[in-house]
Order: sequence, then C-alpha cells, then structure tokens
Amino acid sequence: MMTTLERADAFCSRFGLTMPILQASMAGACPPGLAAAVANAGGMGGMGALLTPPAGIAEWATEFRAQSNGAFQVNLWIPDPAPVRDPALEARQRTFLETWGPTVPAVAGDATPPDFTAQCPALLEVWPRVVSSIMGLYPPAFVASLKDRGIAWFSCGTTLSEALAAEAAGADAVVAQGAEAG
Repeated sequence: MMTTLERADAFCSRFGLTMPILQASMAGACPPGLAAAVANAGGMGGMGALLTPPAGIAEWATEFRAQSNGAFQVNLWIPDPAPVRDPALEARQRTFLETWGPTVPAVAGDATPPDFTAQCPALLEVWPRVVSSIMGLYPPAFVASLKDRGIAWFSCGTTLSEALAAEAAGADAVVAQGAEAG
C-alpha cells in the first residue's frame, strides 16, 4: 500500500507537477496569466470554460502556453436539458427582482451558454493534461476520445451517487465537492 506522500508523488509524476496543487477552474475567474502562474509554481493551472465558445478556449490555451510550459486543465459544466419556460412565472420573478434593483428585461431569461457539443471538440484540440466536469457526465464517445489522447478526466461529484456514476463512466478521478459549490 502506498503512503500519502507516495500517492502525491505518483500524482505529480503522472501530470508533470512538482506539487499536488490544482487551480480551481471557475468560469470567468481563471485568466491565462493566473493559470500560468500556478503552473510555473509547480501546480496545474485551470480554465473554467462554461461561458467560453470554442475559439475562446483555443485563445486561452494559446495565451497560457505563451506564458508557461506547465500543465493545465479545462472544465465544463455538463448542460441540463433545456428548461420548460413559464412566461407568467418569469414575469412574477422579474417583478420581484425589480424591488431589489433595476428593471429586468423580459429577454433576460433567453441567454444561453455556448454550444456544449462544439466545446467538447475544442477541448480535444487544445490537448490539456486534464479535462474536468461538473454537474454531470461527459458522453461516452467524448470520454473515449479523451482516453485515446491520453487526457485524464476529473469529474466533480457533489453526491455519492454522482461520484459512483462518474467512476462507472470512466472518470480517472472524482473531485469531492459540496452541493453548495459553484
């Protein structure tokens, strides 16, 4: 059985790190310079790509690599099915929110994140050491593509059932994260 230090050393060796530190990859809070600083200090930089279109993922990776030859990960939020809209409920919610701040336009609920099915191939193209996920599982074909390229998949699990599902789906690691995170 490996000691804790031996496991940390093996982890670092596998991912090209000098210390087992990973930057939390939150959307909008992971500029390339910060991720490069983490990688240059021996950890793994990270990008939260939830709100980033494919071209932006490539730009981020290019900027990161201009500042560091260290490891990085890219994280995506696995999308839920499109919600059923209730215009009357949305109108009541906008009215309520207006009591606390500016008028909320009716189109505020129409915002959509970038196309997840286009983001996945963009992750493969930038070839990070790790691709991570939150709030669901990557499709099996994408997991197979990751494995074919030697890219590890770290799945965030907010419950035991999510962690077990990620393990069964082929995740290389499960990151235990409370349901209140994100």
